[in-house]
Amino acid sequence: RKLKLHTISSPLATQLPQAAGAAYALRISNEERVVACFFGDGSASEGDAHAGLNFAATLEAPVVWLCRNNGYAISTPTREQFRGDGLAPRALALGTDAVRVDGNDPLAVRAAVASARARALKNKKPVF
Repeated sequence: RKLKLHTISSPLATQLPQAAGAAYALRISNEERVVACFFGDGSASEGDAHAGLNFAATLEAPVVWLCRNNGYAISTPTREQFRGDGLAPRALALGTDAVRVDGNDPLAVRAAVASARARALKNKKPVF
């Protein structure tokens, strides 16, 4: 509680609805903070992921979604998980801003996360 951390979940995608709820709590209490939620591309194919993304979008919860897309969901390649242009379009379909960044470039990742955090704080909305 002192460090403002929530539990980490082992099952895929269960943390997304939790993060959306925590971010909504921040919004309604007028706290100038955001929630950061980390998940992998495999989690993005789970129902809880869609529920969490939609929940945050409709309630305008300040959460920064950080999806690590390594091309595999455990052992399933992304080409067998979904069609389309990656995962960012899912967020766009829900009316959420999205950023795509090369995860192998730590400076680009830092800049993208800082920008996403600033937008989530300013607009009180999620950023993917």
